[in-house]
Amino acid sequence: MKRVLWLALLSSFVFGNGFKIQEQSTNGTALSSAYVAGARGADASYYNPANMGFSNDWGENKSEFEIATSLITIPGFKFDVPTTNQGLYSSTTLKFDDSVIGKLASGIMNAPINLYHSSPDSQIVSGSTGDTNFILPKFFYKSRTHNGFTFGASFVAPSGLAMNWAGKGGEFLQDVFIMMIEFAPSVSYTIGDRFSVGFAPRVLYAMGSFNNVVYVPLDKSGAGISLSKDQVMNLTDDQLNALIPKDNPLINLVLGACKVFGCTIKSLMGSLASETTNLFGTAKVYQKSDGKALSTGYRVSASLKVFDHGMFSVVYNSPVKFDMKGNLSATTYIGGAIGNVLTTGDLNIAVTMPEILTLAYAQTFFKDRLRVEGVYERTFWSRGSKFLVTPDFANATYTGLSGMVANQNVFNSNTLKNMVGLADFAGVMNMGAGWRDTNTYRLGVTYKGKSLRLMGSLAYDEAPSPQDKIGIPDSDGYMVGVGAKYNFRGFDLGLAYSVTFKDNRRSMYQSDGLGQLKIATMSLGYRW
Repeated sequence: MKRVLWLALLSSFVFGNGFKIQEQSTNGTALSSAYVAGARGADASYYNPANMGFSNDWGENKSEFEIATSLITIPGFKFDVPTTNQGLYSSTTLKFDDSVIGKLASGIMNAPINLYHSSPDSQIVSGSTGDTNFILPKFFYKSRTHNGFTFGASFVAPSGLAMNWAGKGGEFLQDVFIMMIEFAPSVSYTIGDRFSVGFAPRVLYAMGSFNNVVYVPLDKSGAGISLSKDQVMNLTDDQLNALIPKDNPLINLVLGACKVFGCTIKSLMGSLASETTNLFGTAKVYQKSDGKALSTGYRVSASLKVFDHGMFSVVYNSPVKFDMKGNLSATTYIGGAIGNVLTTGDLNIAVTMPEILTLAYAQTFFKDRLRVEGVYERTFWSRGSKFLVTPDFANATYTGLSGMVANQNVFNSNTLKNMVGLADFAGVMNMGAGWRDTNTYRLGVTYKGKSLRLMGSLAYDEAPSPQDKIGIPDSDGYMVGVGAKYNFRGFDLGLAYSVTFKDNRRSMYQSDGLGQLKIATMSLGYRW
């Protein structure tokens, strides 16, 4: 069960990883990121550093700065999902010594004692989310081009999410907050206004906190919690009484006679040699966890003008590996005579942001007033050690909160550690298994007037996570974007809006209609 706790935390990080936000600037939002070969000006420092050395859309070679803010909105929705809660029951076997009382007790309590701690959920459970609003600031800069060299920088949030999930179906991602920020200085070198290369080292910081519930399958191989006679005799009368089945008339008769003659449960159990309890089904685990890390990567690009009105570009974003440090507090709910266990400890998670290869071509028409760009993007989700987990088991603390496990004379931290380790690891789905490399196709159109620029776009984005498994709720996305930029006296005012429709019909998380992700971006730029 210990490893399961860390695995469930990982799934939340993956969700932030899969929640890839490419639409950063006003241009990028309006064009659904079909803004690579046609990237110009300050935000080219992020989308395609090689293009910083070419003239901007106003035909100028100037320094540029742009501040932008995006409001991300996810309308609340309801969904149905298959449950992972199989219920939980225990089977306790009591073994007695060869004394007369022991043989009598063995004859009376000759069958395992089955106790039901929780019932399974119905096959399908419902969940919901509230409306989510998330604000992401960012800025972009590029210098004038001097002797072929251009310098720039970008500060963006490539991943971010804050959502609350409700209901049985939403327990797995109950309360999630993820933020990832990136700072990338950049440089380009342009040859003869025809060919250019660009490079940008990337510094990324990731942080997140999560509160969620998982149902962990327990061991069915026969292993269980075993107590010696000395340990059993250290249990209280109430704890011992909870081990005795109350639905056996003969046992009730013996207990009644014992009470008349003034004996106690403990004296009656004096002939007990050992006790073994096996757990079956799934245990509910509620966990609170967090993690953070700093890492680096790079972005490299190249652009070539094709004749006078075309541009072909290639951009490569390297994988970024995070070694996240954090903490975990997890309560395993078994209940009944056994009780609940709290696990606290340090957390180490290695997560890899995927590498991305982008190919783009932009063509201008009507004296360069109309630009049409097509983008193909390949994201290599399947590569890298996405889920390399190193929890500090040696120094973790295990505390009994109720029932027998709260008796520290019987259950110390090491005993509880072995108890929590009864998980059937094969029964827990690896949330990273089956993730595939994905393709994204983007098409953007820009009309450039004397002072006004109008933009529109369409895009299709494949989901990396398997659609037939419980895990990260994601599905293929269909994007539509519009926007405009107005130029006056060196200033640029921009406004853009993008909507991504999520097709939930093929997802394990079924819901009515289409899911939506809305991005509204506003920007103010200045050229000098």
